[in-house]
Amino acid sequence: MPTAAEHRASCDAFVAHIHLLCADPGTRARLSRGRGRPVEECAPMDRYLSRRTAHRTGRRAYYTVASLIAAAGPQAHTPGVRPDTDDDSDHMTTGDDSDVLLVAPVEPAPTPPPALDAAAWFARPNLGATLATAVHQAGHTVDRTEDLLSALTRLSDDQVHRRLPATVTRLLKDGITPDWGVLLHDLVQRLHHRDRVGLRWRDAFYLATPEPRRS
Repeated sequence: MPTAAEHRASCDAFVAHIHLLCADPGTRARLSRGRGRPVEECAPMDRYLSRRTAHRTGRRAYYTVASLIAAAGPQAHTPGVRPDTDDDSDHMTTGDDSDVLLVAPVEPAPTPPPALDAAAWFARPNLGATLATAVHQAGHTVDRTEDLLSALTRLSDDQVHRRLPATVTRLLKDGITPDWGVLLHDLVQRLHHRDRVGLRWRDAFYLATPEPRRS
């Protein structure tokens, strides 16, 4: 059984692998079809993900995150940072943002990232911190965002996987990219520690947003 640090590193390695897969537009299209669906309904994704997920705990989390990355399109690997779409050397467009085509990378596949210590990992933005960023940078209403976060922390595992695509789509439209590795880690952990993960999300949100004024 992998250690906690090894699992965190494996989440980043999986995300890096999905980015490379999405360099091919056909693969990206097939992966994107899994948004919100159970693993059993994602047969087109199996050829790409089965070898890496068949015996993992929380398999649906891997399918969900892979589909979200694919639906999002070309993303920078730096957590929370979108790529500069003005650099023509990195990709070609057809005039429609939904049809961005990446040039296949010529460099070899990245080596797995080193295992991160817990402090470094949990300093990265989780979903709560990402929603707080949406409040500060994209004008999302504090109250509505707080209600959304509260709902997400209470939802069942099936419901949260069905709800996330809409939430992430809005964030991406506003130029905010979740930390995919952290999101994957939390979705896996949520299977057995839903309250603990929910508390982390709420803490990150409230510590980054203004305290409500007293009436």
